[in-house]
Amino acid sequence: MIGDVKKLGHECLRLLGSPTETYSFLGGLPIVCQEIKWPENNEEPLSFIAQLDLSEINADQCIDWLPKQGRLLFFYDLEECPWGFDPKDKNGWAVIYENGSEEPFEQPLPLNIDPESIAPEIKYLRSSRFTSYPDLDRLDISYTEISDEDHCDYYEFIANNYGDDPYHQVGGYPKPVQNDSMEEECQLVSGGVYCGEPEGFTSEKEKHLRDQPNDWKLLLQFDSDDDVEVMWGDCGRLYIWVRESDAKQCNFDNSWMIMQCS
Repeated sequence: MIGDVKKLGHECLRLLGSPTETYSFLGGLPIVCQEIKWPENNEEPLSFIAQLDLSEINADQCIDWLPKQGRLLFFYDLEECPWGFDPKDKNGWAVIYENGSEEPFEQPLPLNIDPESIAPEIKYLRSSRFTSYPDLDRLDISYTEISDEDHCDYYEFIANNYGDDPYHQVGGYPKPVQNDSMEEECQLVSGGVYCGEPEGFTSEKEKHLRDQPNDWKLLLQFDSDDDVEVMWGDCGRLYIWVRESDAKQCNFDNSWMIMQCS
């Protein structure tokens, strides 16, 4: 059975540290080609956390649902630290697609932003084609269906596949810390269903949303990373998702974020 699961590998992009400066990085300040409107939550500026230059990281269109060029800017509310299971969390993060034609420049900081909300270090990124594999929880395989040895072997295989670098990734299967049903959660909570209690999964609205097409894709998996002094909860990860149909239209306004931690 474990061999069959390995056949389900899905190609994605692994984001690794770059020895040279790039326009894809964690921390720092946005480097853009046209000025953007800095996103806010409750009239307070969000913190900038990452930038991905699509012409750099996705030059060969490994992720075919992303634009060929432009930059994705990622923001998060480091004060409130929303988890993403409540529809009211919507303004706690933002993804902005910027595709200007001017010479690159550093986006000015809002005057009312707390300087301590800016990551003290910058980690430049390069991408590498990578094969991600599904968590057994995603496949709904009961622990009674496989031997303890096979179970351990599979998770050892996944751990060895990722290696020691942080699990930063674009596309493919996520590396969950908790449950591995995030596409379903994005579909529900972005549609107005509160997913912090079991009752939300049995409502009429939930049933309607489950009947709708679900094309959520992993836009960015942002792991806790000592290099930029970032810890999501207790050794957790941010998972930022987007509908494939939206991404193909360069629309990232309705991206959804889920945080998981130990």
